[in-house]
Amino acid sequence: MNFILKYQGTDKPDLEKVCAILDTFHVQILDNSLWPETALVNLEVSTLGNLQEALNEWNITPEQEYHVPSPRKIIKKPH
Repeated sequence: MNFILKYQGTDKPDLEKVCAILDTFHVQILDNSLWPETALVNLEVSTLGNLQEALNEWNITPEQEYHVPSPRKIIKKPH
């Protein structure tokens, strides 16, 4: 399942420590374009609790997908 990993600390994150923890929990980074503050990761839901404890300065939230409405107008035909 995909999750958003977001840093909540005040100092710069220790990237070596974070990468080692992610590697230990077999977390796959899907998008690191906003790294080191935010990343999209894929991980097993069963490891979420232990990973959250290990990364106490990081917020882990599920990725949410939503439907973007079409900007096209719908013309209703008379019956």
